[in-house]
Amino acid sequence: MKRFSLFTVSMIALCLLAFSSIGFFGFKAWTDNQYGEYNLTNGKSKFIANCAVCHGNKGLGDGIASGTLTISPDNIYDELKNPFGLKQELISSVLDGDNGQGGLMPAFQTTLTEKDVNDIFGYIESVNL
Repeated sequence: MKRFSLFTVSMIALCLLAFSSIGFFGFKAWTDNQYGEYNLTNGKSKFIANCAVCHGNKGLGDGIASGTLTISPDNIYDELKNPFGLKQELISSVLDGDNGQGGLMPAFQTTLTEKDVNDIFGYIESVNL
């Protein structure tokens, strides 16, 4: 039975890590861009009507209602810039409601579409540049 050197095992592990990383980031790029170009006008109007009261004018979690909540609203901009986060997960959180960590964000599936939420995210990115 042939034994591999520590160098060989390390190189195999490094290659596996590299290929899995490429796969993840390729998948992330594909899913994060599946809704096409942002409609910033739609994103702004939907954000102001549905999100700003809790998440603030720039989506940073500092809206006027945030101080009255038991769990602070997420900083959406930080969530969008997380290199390991998937936009589809964030869209699902908005549409289904986010009760993680004891939060009580309502579901918006009857008010917003996936495209609307994507446009909201584009608007948030545009105002935080």
